[in-house]
Amino acid sequence: MVYENEKNLERVKNIKGEVRGVTLKTDEYYVLKKEGEETLENVKKELERLGAGFCYEDLDKMNFYPISFRIFSLLAISKVLQYEREDIKEMGKAAPRVSFLIKFFTKYFLSSGETLKKVTEMWEKHYTEGKIEAVEVKEDEGRAIFRLHEANFHPILCDYLLGYFSSIVSMVVGEKTKEEERKCFFRGDKYHEFYITWKPSKGKN
Repeated sequence: MVYENEKNLERVKNIKGEVRGVTLKTDEYYVLKKEGEETLENVKKELERLGAGFCYEDLDKMNFYPISFRIFSLLAISKVLQYEREDIKEMGKAAPRVSFLIKFFTKYFLSSGETLKKVTEMWEKHYTEGKIEAVEVKEDEGRAIFRLHEANFHPILCDYLLGYFSSIVSMVVGEKTKEEERKCFFRGDKYHEFYITWKPSKGKN
């Protein structure tokens, strides 16, 4: 497996910051809809084995919980479903499409560039740690660059977020996107940089 569940579990438990419960409920929903109740039960057993300290049923969407819950949720899912990096990225891509908040931003803001710059606000509504910035949004050139600072959580979340941000951009510009994490804290960089491209539509503002 790409993600080693058995290593650095204590480090995961000690990660600072909190995440809103809706992110974890989105994980639960994804597994249930994609794989069914039996697989979800196996994920819950894996969470217990890892000592994650929570169960999906006990979470409230609007409350905040330790970011370690977010990591353990993804690790348990990757173990049970035998997910590799591309699978976790695809899981991240699915998340914005079931989020009311994301749908609101992408539907009601007139300027695509303005919408993408709202990613900072979206992040702050979900995470208490980390700072996201839209470094560059060039819709006419089909390029967007986001940098995530002070969010050195776990490599599995890097892959998830890469898919997540790519999906938001795709929803905004109405085109298929390609994505790459060009910089990553876990590769020795000072921040995470998500580089997203698409084929710009002619005449689109």
